[in-house]
Amino acid sequence: MTLCINPVCSQPNHPDNDENRFCQSCGSQLELIGRYRVLRLLSDKTGFGKIYEAYQQDTPKILKVLKEELTNDSKALALFQQEANVLQQLNHPGIPQTEGYFPSGLFHSK
Repeated sequence: MTLCINPVCSQPNHPDNDENRFCQSCGSQLELIGRYRVLRLLSDKTGFGKIYEAYQQDTPKILKVLKEELTNDSKALALFQQEANVLQQLNHPGIPQTEGYFPSGLFHSK
């Protein structure tokens, strides 16, 4: 199942999302930055973001997205970027590889 992560989507788990590039409820792109399809929410209990299980083609990924209410908070954004940079430098089998981060503004309707 493909999950829409647009915070204003009324039905993020629309049953027809799997076969489409755009959310069948709100029209947002389902393939984020042309690479990731989100399957499910893993946690929304972190300080700055929500963590999702996603796939890049057939490869499982962990995707952390800055919470919508923090996108205009310069301090939160700086800490989020700092966390991504630190994680990118770590090399441990228990920590998912970080491929970088991308800014919010992911939700573009068709």
